[in-house]
Amino acid sequence: MEEVLAENKKLVDREKKLEKRVKTVEAENSSLLKRVEADQTDIDILKVRIAELEEEKARRDDQNDYFKLKNKELEAANAKKEHKMYMMNKVLESLVGMSVEQKFEEIQVEEVRARRQAAIDAEMKNKGKGVEGVSEITERAIVPSTVSESHVQNPRPNSAVSGRC
Repeated sequence: MEEVLAENKKLVDREKKLEKRVKTVEAENSSLLKRVEADQTDIDILKVRIAELEEEKARRDDQNDYFKLKNKELEAANAKKEHKMYMMNKVLESLVGMSVEQKFEEIQVEEVRARRQAAIDAEMKNKGKGVEGVSEITERAIVPSTVSESHVQNPRPNSAVSGRC
């Protein structure tokens, strides 16, 4: 009987150890379950955030596609305008007989000459009729040449003697 009692005591001790171990494992399991729940909550939050970011990316991709198309439209319109301006310049050149830039410079030169002449005329009025001989010499010295540059660069004979008209 002592053997049975000794064995029974061993079994009781083993049972107590197993109960302690079960309680420890249950505490660890409970802790791990709480961690899993917290992690699952974080995962759910991140899934929602990923969905929001994917929606934002899709919206921006659509916007980028729209702006790319709009940019192509604007480039086409700009190219059309540039071509139209080029053609208008060509038409003007053919009508005027010189490039638009040359005609523009010629008009600027004429405006400068007109301003200088107006200044000279105003100066002459201010001087009055005091010394007319001196003012005539000064006026001739100040007045710019009325010969245009194109006549100097491409001289033409005044008479038909050379055989060309």
